[in-house]
Amino acid sequence: MPLQAVKTRSLADQVFAQLVAEIVGSRYEPGDALPAERELAEVFDVNRHVVREALKRLAQANLVKITQGGHTRVLDYQHHAGLEMLPLLAEYATSDAQVMQHWFAVLEMRAALATEVARLCAVRANRELRDELVQLSEKMRATSDPGELHALELHFWERMLDGSGNIAFRLAFNSLLKSAYSMGASAREMSLREVKASGHRVALARAIADGDADRAEAETREHMRAGLAAVTPIFGHARAALASALEASSDGGSPDETGSRSIASGLGPVDASRLRRPTSRVSKK
Repeated sequence: MPLQAVKTRSLADQVFAQLVAEIVGSRYEPGDALPAERELAEVFDVNRHVVREALKRLAQANLVKITQGGHTRVLDYQHHAGLEMLPLLAEYATSDAQVMQHWFAVLEMRAALATEVARLCAVRANRELRDELVQLSEKMRATSDPGELHALELHFWERMLDGSGNIAFRLAFNSLLKSAYSMGASAREMSLREVKASGHRVALARAIADGDADRAEAETREHMRAGLAAVTPIFGHARAALASALEASSDGGSPDETGSRSIASGLGPVDASRLRRPTSRVSKK
């Protein structure tokens, strides 16, 4: 049995996780006030220092604003947060439909960025890096091990980003990668299918090696769009499910009555009868 990391979470982490799930799940709307520190401490059965630390992290993520007097109001993260929000949206989504919505958004952004990364790499990369990309693509084509193939694919794109010479693209890639990790095994499986369908990036690597920016861009665009096309039908079903859930919520029901899952804290779903405040006490094991 392979060794696995010990997943011990601090009390503040657990409180943060549940509050993020409440906000991302729209149980608290922008402008709503969270319960006072004292009330949250009672609900979670922790001291106020733990709650204060969790609220501070929420503020750093631009999910809430802590005002004078100690009031904490929810912000509209779509207008205040940055790319650092993507992994949180993926990790703390409250339904499969919501997960698919975020995943599809990540794929669309990835497709848009990747074509320009490929073009810039073909223009800016030095000879050594160009040759390295060709070697990586040949290793991808030669391996039959899924784990090795996935690791090579990630390294290939990391070196492509180095070759592009664009720090903004690099930071965006970091956020997209964290989101993919939050999606779990399904993201890896899709990545493996895509790299195999692209011919293991051999044609792309050779276009970059030749300094042909137009060919590199076209090659990337073709396979990124194919990847999007493959998941579009799945996303269509997820979007319909999400719309149905939101409609049920607006009618007074819980958006998570069917198909919901607790991935925020591992402590069980929030009680729908107390939708306006978190209810799970944190684990002190």
